[in-house]
Amino acid sequence: MSNTKFSVAICGGGIGGLVTAIALQHFSRDRKDIKIDIYEATPRFTDTGAGIVFWMRPFKILQKLGLGPDLIKLAGLTDIDFSPRKSFEYRKADQAKGLSFYEFSIPMGSMGFHRGQFLEILVAHLDPERVTTHFSKRLATYSQVEGSGSPIQMQFTDGTTATADVVIGSDGIRSTVRRIMLESLAAKLEATGLEKERALSSTLRNAIDPVWSGYVTYRGAVPRPKVEDAHPETRVLSGPVIYVGKDKALTAYPIAQGKLINVSAVVYRPGVKGTSYEGKTVEDRSQEELLQHYGGWEEEVQHLLRCVETPRCWVINVLNPLPLYTSGNIALLGDAAHGMTPGQGSGAGEAIEDAYILAALLSDPSTTLSTIPTALRAYESIRLPHANDVQQRSALSSDMACLNDPRFSKLVGDATEADMGKLWDLGFAIVENWKWAWTTDIDDDLEEALALKGRLHSHIE
Repeated sequence: MSNTKFSVAICGGGIGGLVTAIALQHFSRDRKDIKIDIYEATPRFTDTGAGIVFWMRPFKILQKLGLGPDLIKLAGLTDIDFSPRKSFEYRKADQAKGLSFYEFSIPMGSMGFHRGQFLEILVAHLDPERVTTHFSKRLATYSQVEGSGSPIQMQFTDGTTATADVVIGSDGIRSTVRRIMLESLAAKLEATGLEKERALSSTLRNAIDPVWSGYVTYRGAVPRPKVEDAHPETRVLSGPVIYVGKDKALTAYPIAQGKLINVSAVVYRPGVKGTSYEGKTVEDRSQEELLQHYGGWEEEVQHLLRCVETPRCWVINVLNPLPLYTSGNIALLGDAAHGMTPGQGSGAGEAIEDAYILAALLSDPSTTLSTIPTALRAYESIRLPHANDVQQRSALSSDMACLNDPRFSKLVGDATEADMGKLWDLGFAIVENWKWAWTTDIDDDLEEALALKGRLHSHIE
């Protein structure tokens, strides 16, 4: 493009990376002045896992980016509104007779999709005239002469190289971009010999590698008729349900226009939180293993889990909170910046929010090659406190659902109607911790980010 103001390399073609590309082409649609390249490590766009759920904030972003009609159709709807709809029913289920104790409705409710189908829609919205995709390109390293204004040099594991003015690390929980960025910054701080800088260096190094949250989750997608045949009164047939119990929680909700039931069964392993997991982090496990974990749970749960023939087990790794998301012309987003537990179903949504804010700032007409770092500082200033907060809230939600929050320790064991007050307190606490997802607006964040970029730019001038 002859009018290109700068080039952007997106390392990682998952949900966050694809939405970044779509948002860049959207915000620069009139000027078409940003060169966009996606470097994906695998031979094609893929996404593991079965279901994905969105709340109002990320869904509004997807609507603004032009994906609304396709997603509404995928959800089996004719239209979408933001009136209150049932979100989840909570049920104490680690006992012979379960007890439903809390149900809440929120604007739009929750929107569930099959991950593969959702990814297909994202790919279909890439404009091949604006976005160039490079497959089988796993980043090995990158470098840039500080203060030179020269492009960032990227080298891939296949020996090839490429350059870009901006590098966005959307390369997941084990991000290469994050590792290189934090190691480089830590080394510079350590070289000063100052105690304060050494302390910050330690924080950076502790955030390079993911740590085990203590949770694993067994996932699967089950045809709806199979669930109906197994147990016609299963609650998920009429809406999303979260079954809670000590050290375990099972989330189930319909996806694929209601044709499939997404099942995610979490198991907490005491004593391992914060350690480094050794071994495969994703692998198929036996149904027998899953059923053993949920032995003693109510019949409804047993029937549902027997429908998951070959559950896939995920080790839930997370990041220690990062003190920064950017450095120079490098930016992190999604799991590369704030990998979190699935406690609030917000990992993908937060990646979409990152992508939206970052793309808007880069595409703003006042952002030039020389002011890229200013745009990235504005992105970090807005997104880091929010996403890190959601990261912590997700961890708390996971703990509450598994009755590992000390406030609700008295609920361990069989609950009866006499415990409904305590159970209601649990449900209320979960929703209070979660309500940011439907009571705050991403457009307020975008307005603040653009205003901040303007102030930072004026200060530099």
